[in-house]
Amino acid sequence: MTTKPAFEKIVFPNGARLLCIPIPGVESMATAVMVGVGSRYETKDINGISHFLEHMVFKGTQKYPTTDDVNFIERLGGLQNAYTDLDVTCYHNKVLGEDWKSGLEINKELALYPRLEEKYVDKERDVILEEMKKYEDEPAIKVGETFHHMMYPDTQLGMRIIGEETPLRAATAKTLKDYHDAWYQPERIVVVMAGKFTPEMKKECIETVTEWFGKLQPKKTGDIERVLDKQDAPKVEFVTKKDAKQAQITLGLCAFNRYSEDRFAANVFNLLFGVSFTSRLFKEIREKKGLCYTIRSSPDAFEDVGYWSIYAGVATNKVAEATAGIMQEIGKVYREGVTDEEVTIAIKRLKTMLAFRAEDPEFATEWYGRQELYHIPILSLTEYMERIEKVTKEEINAMIKKYYAPNNFNLAVVWNRPEDPTLVKLLTI
Repeated sequence: MTTKPAFEKIVFPNGARLLCIPIPGVESMATAVMVGVGSRYETKDINGISHFLEHMVFKGTQKYPTTDDVNFIERLGGLQNAYTDLDVTCYHNKVLGEDWKSGLEINKELALYPRLEEKYVDKERDVILEEMKKYEDEPAIKVGETFHHMMYPDTQLGMRIIGEETPLRAATAKTLKDYHDAWYQPERIVVVMAGKFTPEMKKECIETVTEWFGKLQPKKTGDIERVLDKQDAPKVEFVTKKDAKQAQITLGLCAFNRYSEDRFAANVFNLLFGVSFTSRLFKEIREKKGLCYTIRSSPDAFEDVGYWSIYAGVATNKVAEATAGIMQEIGKVYREGVTDEEVTIAIKRLKTMLAFRAEDPEFATEWYGRQELYHIPILSLTEYMERIEKVTKEEINAMIKKYYAPNNFNLAVVWNRPEDPTLVKLLTI
């Protein structure tokens, strides 16, 4: 018995790649053009340019010269958006299967042929500066940015995705065009299509992508600044916001890069330790101690480094108690490990969550597209679930011992008080 492959991959001579992912039983098609560039490819004097560029392309392209023209996908009933991350910029939409070519075409135009007219630069800059103020006013976002920066200070990886005000104010249409010309090259482009495929549609899709992306002239691009984890003592960093009604904390430690085999055990562990009602953190810190409303953990892995962190919103006068409580749970799992029952439940939960999301073509574009963009050997959802099913208690416990170390913990705090250096004494197990 043969099984149909979960996806079809085509690599063009210029380095551009195409992924076709059929999803039986759906009537929609999600299309995405992913470009392997983001804030960690910037320098300090242009920090924020990746995000600025992602905004500006919606002001018009060669074929669709105005914002109203660009937004025609909504008039077809589709959903359209884009985002910028540390190392990827993605233009994506979701339309009815019959409208796939329109969906792909606008993503092609946005990624490859933006007009980037000077007359729109100041107006869109103001929009982004307002977006920046919004982030500054949201302590939960601010604490995440603060934690990320303290993990990678004075590096391109540690810079903000949205950028800083000074380089944003200095950017011009030429700055945007030069950056686009330097990085939006075929070797960094992955085109992803997921959803309703007929044999005829797939044939036309391949022909279309070959014409639109496969014939682009290649131009060699640069690379990222490599980062090494260097830490010999726990750290705490504070941001004081006088109007904050609640303290936001993020506590975490150095972990592994995105290629590590430890990622499978870590994802199961993360679920049982810090995600939702059945997790240890929810039961101990929220339910038993009543210290917070929201608490969650998550891993973040990059090309060269990574970390695992816990976020919570707590009363300002209970930051020390909450920090001590979280560290107590970390110490407990470090000494005693996890149980077979916890692992079994977490694996079932993870498989169920993925099964639910697998029905969404947009999730499929992210799942397959990111793996390809990052040059990770692609695991289909089925293959990933099979690997997750093999995770054992022993594998998780070994992973915990490998990364939890007395000097490896960090804490970011956003609150309405001045710095409290005594909190660093709590960061030990």
